[in-house]
Amino acid sequence: MSKAAKLTFLSSCVFAVGTIWFVHKAQESERESMYQGVIRDQERKAQREKNIREFDETRALHAQLIQEQPDVGSAAAKGGPQQ
Repeated sequence: MSKAAKLTFLSSCVFAVGTIWFVHKAQESERESMYQGVIRDQERKAQREKNIREFDETRALHAQLIQEQPDVGSAAAKGGPQQ
């Protein structure tokens, strides 16, 4: 084999190995970023559920406080104390 043929063969091998390595690393990176998306989705779902629970608790507390609060409009109409 001539020197030029050896150099061409070596260059082709280096190029092929480099391409394979690059594609492998790109796949690993893409897989990791996709996994991070799953993690973020789980965190968002947990936060959303927490927000819904807090909203329901606040709504229940609000309803309870409304029931416990004296009716200011009827007290004023009956001649009760005004503020």
